[in-house]
Amino acid sequence: METGIGTVVKVFGMYSTVLFEGRRINCVLRGKMRRAESTRHYSSPVAVGDLARIEIDREGTGVISEILPRKNAFSRKEKGRNRKEDVIASNLDRIVIIQSFDDPRLNLRFVDRLSVRARKDGIPMLLCINKRDLAVKGDVSHVMEYYDNAPIDLALVSARTGRGIDDFGRFIAGSTSLFVGYSGVGKTSILNRLYPDLDLRVSEISESTGKGRHTTTNVEMIYSVDGTRIVDTPGLREFGLFDIEPESAGDYFYEFGDLAAECAFRPCSHDHEPDCGVKRMVESGRIHGERYISYLNILQSLRKSRERKYQ
Repeated sequence: METGIGTVVKVFGMYSTVLFEGRRINCVLRGKMRRAESTRHYSSPVAVGDLARIEIDREGTGVISEILPRKNAFSRKEKGRNRKEDVIASNLDRIVIIQSFDDPRLNLRFVDRLSVRARKDGIPMLLCINKRDLAVKGDVSHVMEYYDNAPIDLALVSARTGRGIDDFGRFIAGSTSLFVGYSGVGKTSILNRLYPDLDLRVSEISESTGKGRHTTTNVEMIYSVDGTRIVDTPGLREFGLFDIEPESAGDYFYEFGDLAAECAFRPCSHDHEPDCGVKRMVESGRIHGERYISYLNILQSLRKSRERKYQ
């Protein structure tokens, strides 16, 4: 029996595909892993990006006997009352949030929710806005002003024309990046531009809803010829936050950190307290007003979640 450590590149139900020495091995979980304490808290004990110890039989199928400790993990909560943590992917170098200037329209408040999660998990983030060719006057300057004083990496690209794609490709080269965003924003089109040999199927926009149809149905890691690893995800239409207390919400807005030290009250929610350093910066224009409103929306949602938790 052959044994070794490989990388989980796909998870579908209780089955996983593990890349091991250039081979894709279909694996199941050892029984003790399915019964492990962690399964009470996680929707699955295995996630794409995990390093897995496997045993391969003569038929070429494998058994996962152990998941090695993760460097990091990007998670969300499942839907429903008894929700478990759903680990989307692990061992990431960055999260790439894909948006588009139009069709579907740019939604920076959705980006802010994802960026809070990324900062909470300690994973660097890049915002990539596709369909640069569809941007109207003021779109680009609005994005730049919105994230002024927030150290968030930005890439403005067009998968259709190729504009900005090469620079974006060089930025993520040789690393492991998780691509997340709505269906229809062009995740697959960007990948096909970067790596034509992949020939991935592109989704279409639904005429009835104006939203993208799902093309990717499972989280899957894609390896390019240059060694770059992309974890592609199904389109996300919403993203709930968890395990963040309302009092610490401001810690995950990059530009609030130093300014919070100027607040009269500590901790400060930057909401109702007087003499708040963050609110002063909003009034002076150093923090964009809509960015601050986005923060208040997240703060309110966290407060409501805590109320429901203790009801």
